Order: sequence, then C-alpha cells, then structure tokens
Amino acid sequence: MKAAIVSFALILSASGAVAQDAVPLITPKPVFVPGEYETESRNSHFQNQPAKSKTCVASADFDHFRDETLQQYRSSESFNKSCTLGETKSMPNGFAFAMDCNGAKTIVTFRFAKDLVSQTIETLITGYKAASSSILTMMRRVGDCPGQMPGKGT
Repeated sequence: MKAAIVSFALILSASGAVAQDAVPLITPKPVFVPGEYETESRNSHFQNQPAKSKTCVASADFDHFRDETLQQYRSSESFNKSCTLGETKSMPNGFAFAMDCNGAKTIVTFRFAKDLVSQTIETLITGYKAASSSILTMMRRVGDCPGQMPGKGT
C-alpha cells in the first residue's frame, strides 16, 4: 500500500514537471506599419459630415502604438482631472480600453490589418442618453512620413 502511494505521488510530481516545462502558446500580434495615413471619421449624429485628414503615425510597431496611445492619456493633466483610464484589453486584431469621465463613459477600440487601422469611440452620456454617440475612424496607410526612410519608422 505504501509503495502504491509513493508510486502515485511520483507519477503526479512527474506529470506536474512536464506541464511546467510546457511552452505557452504565443499568439501573433496585430501588424502596424508606421507612416502617413489618410483618415476619415464619422460621428453617428453627423453621418453625412465626415472629417478627413492626413496624419503621420510614427509608432515603430503595434506595441509602441498601443503604449504611446495610452501614455498620451496617462500623461494628460487635463484628462486626469476629470477622467479615469480603465484596464486595457488585448484582442486578436487590436486592443480596447475604457475611460470613466465626469458624466460620460467611453470605450475606445483599435483594430489593425495590413496598412489599415480602425478606431471606434463609443461614448455614453450618463445624464442624457440621446446625446451618446459612436465615432468610427478609418485610417489607411498611403506612404511614408516626410523624412522617413522608406519602410522604416521615423
């Protein structure tokens, strides 16, 4: 009986060692390419009035894009006076985060594909729900930023 218990304990400890040595699966990160992007934004309340622009996004890759975006909020004194940044959630094709501001709750979602970035901002105005809105911004890479080496970050 004692030998059976010892054998069982050895089997359990050995199987635990095998499980601990297993390499975790790594999921691929979304792709982001720095460069100049054409943007078009549409507000759910003003759908026929898109805002268009060109902007240089110099983030080296997806991780830098996410970290730099969040850091802009964290380092903004005016944002931090009236808002709290929530937890960041990773998704297979991007990331999302929430913010709680005086009178409004907002969820910002970024999704990535080759040379494309979409951003959705869902805002709930807690005191006047009819004023709540959604803004969709589509960004399409159109080339390198001025002064950027072709295919490289700035």
